Amino acid sequence: MKTKFLFLFAAVILMVLGSCNSTIYFTQEMRNELNNNSLNVEDVQFYTSKKLVLKRNLTYDETKIARGEIKIENGQYVEEIIIPKNTPGVAVNFNSKRIDVAFERGDNRDLKFMVNDDNLYQITALSWNNEFGKVQYDTLFYHLVPGSDKTYLKVKKDNIYKFQKNKRVLKGRTVGN
Repeated sequence: MKTKFLFLFAAVILMVLGSCNSTIYFTQEMRNELNNNSLNVEDVQFYTSKKLVLKRNLTYDETKIARGEIKIENGQYVEEIIIPKNTPGVAVNFNSKRIDVAFERGDNRDLKFMVNDDNLYQITALSWNNEFGKVQYDTLFYHLVPGSDKTYLKVKKDNIYKFQKNKRVLKGRTVGN
């Protein structure tokens, strides 16, 4: 009896915590709905599903001009750009299967998200080598750290309803009615 109570209590807690999540994954179906309603993807507020970390090794001279956080790692200077989970971003360029999202102002400061097999927009890179993705950011090349490849675009649940226009299906009219 006590185990059933604990199980039920845990299930209720998980449901409450799960319902507090205000963002959902942005899908190709949502994108199609935008297009069908003549809405622009540039008007959508996107968020990251998890933390993204971009890294690159620096020479000593480059450490003076690097814009990100600089660390010494294994005797080398490393610049990191960290984009925390749920960071807001905007679409700056797109095509039917890709959305380039910027999380800060400036030219070429965007990351590319492509539709994957599950119809979710997932981070993509120029190339992949052992879970490290090579991306271009602000005219420089960085590596996405392992785990960043599982980052997806999300949108707020409340904003999804703004994508949809009012629809009604007519039943038609018959003679005499």
